Amino acid sequence: MDELGVGDIPVEKPDTTAAFAPLGEPVTPEEVSDRLSKNLYTQLADGSDETVREAIARAGIYVGAVLRRLSVPYNLDDTVVREVVLIHTIYELHIALGHEEAGKEYRIKARDIIRAAWGDFPEASTPPEKGTAAAVAVPPKRDKPWH
Repeated sequence: MDELGVGDIPVEKPDTTAAFAPLGEPVTPEEVSDRLSKNLYTQLADGSDETVREAIARAGIYVGAVLRRLSVPYNLDDTVVREVVLIHTIYELHIALGHEEAGKEYRIKARDIIRAAWGDFPEASTPPEKGTAAAVAVPPKRDKPWH
């Protein structure tokens, strides 16, 4: 760019996290705490609301990606979207402590809610749909056997 004489022009980089920035009131550690017993919350939070905020952020990115694939608006004021983020936050807290089996039920519950609300759940192993595939011409079979 220096050879063009435009090297000193400031350039704004696109915000790649904008796709995962939801509308609405953010989920709080208090909401997560309200979903769990006091003892379980203390254990999962590891004594820190910051741990819960980090789990909320991870859950938010994941849910944002799923909603984007489904072309669903990411709005935390939507009751179903908020519920999915809360449930997935609890999953994230379990996973962070290595409680995969305990967390698994929350992940399944979040997936089931997504399917019930929007009729689909994009699995990671399923590639996104692409446009129309090209037709392949198949040569006609020969009547004569090869010699």
